[in-house]
Amino acid sequence: MEIKFTGEEMDVLARWGYLRHFTRNEPIYLEGDVASTLCFIREGRVRIMLGTPEGEELTLEIVEKGRLFGESSFLSKSLRPTTVTAVTEVELICCTIGQLIPCLCQNPDILIKVLQHCSETMNHLSYSLHSFRFMNRYQRIASFLLTETGTDNPDKEITGQCLPYTHEEIAMCLGLARPTVSQVLKEFERNGWVRCAYGRVYILDRTALAGSVTRQSVRP
Repeated sequence: MEIKFTGEEMDVLARWGYLRHFTRNEPIYLEGDVASTLCFIREGRVRIMLGTPEGEELTLEIVEKGRLFGESSFLSKSLRPTTVTAVTEVELICCTIGQLIPCLCQNPDILIKVLQHCSETMNHLSYSLHSFRFMNRYQRIASFLLTETGTDNPDKEITGQCLPYTHEEIAMCLGLARPTVSQVLKEFERNGWVRCAYGRVYILDRTALAGSVTRQSVRP
């Protein structure tokens, strides 16, 4: 279960940090920028991604209201390893280390959640590496569908076993080509495991999808 900061905790953080607003698709920071702040999402969703010199992009995660980002390089004040852009209208609470440390010292519950977020990030990256190295495209897509729809998440508009992502967005999250994602989802749909609609994938048979992930080889 994802750890989220409550509205009251966000109000506490806002008293120590400062607010920033971003419009849809606006860059928040770019790969290579100096890391000077930790960012808490008060409203909206952001996309965290890696880029290549050729202009290709790999989405690592969509992060929503109540969560934080920017922790990987914040404490060391090194360069940002990722680019972050606003998916929707976004309001952030940004804290420098000088602002955050006294806040955490006075609010141990917030400190614990920050540490839990760091742990979640490490677990997410470890699973992503395992997926890239050991899963084929069928297993990766099935696993992604199951993970993203495991619990309702209104802040991501994920409710009722429905993932509100286009084939292109799923492809970006998994580092796959869009035609590959479309072809796999069509096979899942023929099997009766999912139903695809415009910008949405409905999960119909979680047991079958889970079985496809655990089998040694679903497809080459």
